[in-house]
Amino acid sequence: MSLTTIHFIAGLRKHIALCTILITILLNCHEADSAAKEAGNVKDIKGTANILREKKSINARKGEPVFGADTVKTFNDSRVKILFIDDSLLMIGENSIVSLLEHFRETGKKQCSSVFNLVDGVLNVIVGKSSFEVRTPTAVAAARGTSYVVWLEDGQKTGMVVTEGRVEVKNAQEGIGEKVIISAGKMIYVEEGKSPTPSIVAPPEVIEVFYKKTLAPQEIWGPVVLTAKGSSVPPIGVSHAQARLMGLRAAKVEALRNLLEQAQGVTIIGSSTVGDYMLKNDLLKSRVEGFIKGAWVSEERLLADGSYEVEMEIGLGIGFRRMFLDQEN
Repeated sequence: MSLTTIHFIAGLRKHIALCTILITILLNCHEADSAAKEAGNVKDIKGTANILREKKSINARKGEPVFGADTVKTFNDSRVKILFIDDSLLMIGENSIVSLLEHFRETGKKQCSSVFNLVDGVLNVIVGKSSFEVRTPTAVAAARGTSYVVWLEDGQKTGMVVTEGRVEVKNAQEGIGEKVIISAGKMIYVEEGKSPTPSIVAPPEVIEVFYKKTLAPQEIWGPVVLTAKGSSVPPIGVSHAQARLMGLRAAKVEALRNLLEQAQGVTIIGSSTVGDYMLKNDLLKSRVEGFIKGAWVSEERLLADGSYEVEMEIGLGIGFRRMFLDQEN
């Protein structure tokens, strides 16, 4: 090997080492910056809870700030509600441990990213404007603009009920099973080394148990799962593919209209319905209409007479009701 080649290799190794050091410094700076920023604050607390920060234990109180690397621990007959800067709500039940692994705002954007680790207990979440992920020893759940409850059984089995929207779930171990989408009103389990179980309709008593652990009595509501159908006759004079697409689109429009009509009759507070609020407040009206447009297609059918029928679903959970409570406050 020539002297020139030896010098070249030595210089290349030095360059790679410097790049590695620089990347490590940048990553550490990002983590430190994220940890130093206030991510939210304690909105409400019942009983006793501690915030673990930099090897110190702080008694959680209403208004106490929460930072990017904090861990929250609750005790017997206790619960904590934390409001984050992206408008997400974390409601932590008794005897639970939740760590905030990551919470930062993407540079130049309004979008936030949040990653939480449920070490033990139960966690009820309303996802705000962020990309939101909850990790447990056996599962990873990712969602945006939805609400769901996650809990641990014996530290090795994760349970989940989706109360609004849809949540993507997979095993925490890479290569174990496929990602699954869980819709409102359904529940699953994820065990170590196994694929998520098939989703089933969540028994109301299961939801009630975890709502009581994480919510104040006056906050317990729903979830309400609405289902509606729409139908349409495909147009003539176009190709089969176009006729199918246009027929399904028209059927979806009708199904959404029927869902909105159902939603307007749902009672929110006392005897006041969604429709009552929509009549009084144009902003709420547009928000409700926008929410209903997030419904998903559960089934598509081509009927014997050549028409198309679409069935759509949407879940109204505590996140949906929160829009109206904010107006009351």
